[in-house]
Amino acid sequence: MTASEPFDHAVVVCTELQAAADAWRRLGFTLTPRGFHTLGSQNHCVMLERDYVELLHVTAPSPNRQYYWNAQQQGGGCVAMSCKSGDAFATAARLRGDGWHTSDPIEFSRPVQLDDGTEHPATFRVTAIDDAPGARFFVCEHRTPELLWRPEWTAHANGATAIAAMFLVVAPALVDAAGRAYAELTGGEMTQLSDHICSLTVGDAALVVTTPQALASATGTGHIRRAVPGYAAIRLRTDRLAEARELWRAAGVPALDLSAGETLIPAEAAAGVALLFEQPA
Repeated sequence: MTASEPFDHAVVVCTELQAAADAWRRLGFTLTPRGFHTLGSQNHCVMLERDYVELLHVTAPSPNRQYYWNAQQQGGGCVAMSCKSGDAFATAARLRGDGWHTSDPIEFSRPVQLDDGTEHPATFRVTAIDDAPGARFFVCEHRTPELLWRPEWTAHANGATAIAAMFLVVAPALVDAAGRAYAELTGGEMTQLSDHICSLTVGDAALVVTTPQALASATGTGHIRRAVPGYAAIRLRTDRLAEARELWRAAGVPALDLSAGETLIPAEAAAGVALLFEQPA
């Protein structure tokens, strides 16, 4: 993996997709119409300027969806992240050459209906790294990016523009090893922030690896909790935080202002993952 293949998207598994979609719309997100994958899963996506969040629901267990099915049976939440790949087959071969156990790349699609009424298949190639620590990591090759990154889907009432950081919780003994593993997988530069926190630069985003105990230091708030491995929080950049706060108050969303430039949406209001909205000064 090289720095030219940056962060792509986060996967939030939802036990009830309609309820999750309704919750994220209340937060001020524009969602893509419900998609139906040829692999037997369904989704809505929150498309941002370069990356996105996928709300995913698995309708039945299958070899290609088993990880997500298992996560869904355990309550869901943010359980995976991916980086972009220009060629999923070449990336898989390179990672295997570095000693990683990767799945064979698979190609799948889902129909996308555009505003003009036409329907087109959005196609993807993905390969998962089976031994990535803490949560699922995979690379995603977008064969038809023009069908996803569309102006009508990248404008959000809460002003969200990009994923700034993801916070991965692992056991204390695994922080350093997990950080080094993701540095190798993503090509990102790792910085050791403390014995129990490290951060990697992944394109324009950061991946922060932390313990449950150090999560408050990593996120800047003690209101985020996650006792088991997985993604506890996603930090999103917004350019309209004041308007977003008004929107959340009007919608009755339980938002907690952490500072003049950052607000926390608790996990229970966002399908199992805490959201930190930040507006850079």
